[in-house]
Amino acid sequence: MPVFASDTASVTLDEAIAIALSQNTQARIAFEAIGERAAEARQAGLLPNPELGLEVENVLGSGPYRGTEEADVTLGLSQRIETGGKRENRKRFSRLSEAVAAAERDAVERRLREAVTHAFNGLLAAQREAETSAEAAAQIRGLVPALRQRFERGASSEADLNRGLLALDLAEIRAGTKQAELGTAQQALLALWSERSYRPLRADGPFAVPAMPLPGLDELEARLDTHPAVLGGQQAIGARRAAFDLEKSNALPDVTLGAGARHFAGTDESALLFSVSIPISVFDRNQGNIDAASRRVVQADLDAQQTRVELARELQQAHQTYGSRCREAERLGRSVVPTSAKTSAAIREGYLAGRFGVLDLLDALQTSADSRMQETEALLACRNALASIEILTGLSGKEEAAEGDAQ
Repeated sequence: MPVFASDTASVTLDEAIAIALSQNTQARIAFEAIGERAAEARQAGLLPNPELGLEVENVLGSGPYRGTEEADVTLGLSQRIETGGKRENRKRFSRLSEAVAAAERDAVERRLREAVTHAFNGLLAAQREAETSAEAAAQIRGLVPALRQRFERGASSEADLNRGLLALDLAEIRAGTKQAELGTAQQALLALWSERSYRPLRADGPFAVPAMPLPGLDELEARLDTHPAVLGGQQAIGARRAAFDLEKSNALPDVTLGAGARHFAGTDESALLFSVSIPISVFDRNQGNIDAASRRVVQADLDAQQTRVELARELQQAHQTYGSRCREAERLGRSVVPTSAKTSAAIREGYLAGRFGVLDLLDALQTSADSRMQETEALLACRNALASIEILTGLSGKEEAAEGDAQ
């Protein structure tokens, strides 16, 4: 049996996912990115600030202008008026960027759910393999006294005894290796929780061939259109187009209006002052930024296409793995594992009765352990493939195990 400390915490898959979503650093970064884009959207809607100006003329000169008595003072207020829909384009770009950040967060959460499920299944498999290897070592260890007795009675050779002792050493080494792999599997789950220190964990859940039927591959691929990465890609295209429109509007010069009052010290009179200024677009027409923005639209479209292709490839691989490895696990669990266990028990009884040799016995025990290990590997690949399909397509993750095999 695998060794668990008395303070080992048991965790279900739902609990593991909930902890990861609340603690994982990448998930928190993605959440903060939405707040960042929301703040940028608020900033994008603000109008340019007015400017207050003060001008003092005819001071600190010579003759009558030596001091400040002849100073003419102008106090003015100016306001830049954005033209070409700059503010609306800026607001639209910020809103779409916020939507992109939300889609990216959803995609991160989906990937995190997949990674946690895979790590959880890996922990279930590691627990099962540690138990299988420990049981195999215990079976061989229990046979050693009988081997010694047969050797001492002259019923078997010293070579048979040495074979048994060698098999025990190998089985104990294998059990130690699987126990170490169990610790590694625990650490893999803790890493997804962004926990820095190790603590013992035990996964609590079914580990058998899933009973839920899957839709056809065509139907599954159609569901990829609702994947956050695909939706985010479409939002990114819209955001890039909004950025392109913004750069085009930035090519249009803004108008600055000014108004103020001037006091003439020489006559002690005052007058109003009005001004209008418009930049002349001679050299800088923002042509470089416009061209760059147009190319970013093309890049975003290509990125969205590539994302869809990669998701479809992942789905096809997972679907193929699910079909092949689940059939393998089902066959192993239905016939190979129980048959090898029954055969091992029969040969053990026959060996003790003198009908079989030690090689037959050790081979039967090894075959039984190997078949159990192979079943575990197939189950792990099967269940991980199902998890990937569920995450990619948004299928419900609730399924009943074909057998109530909780490890």
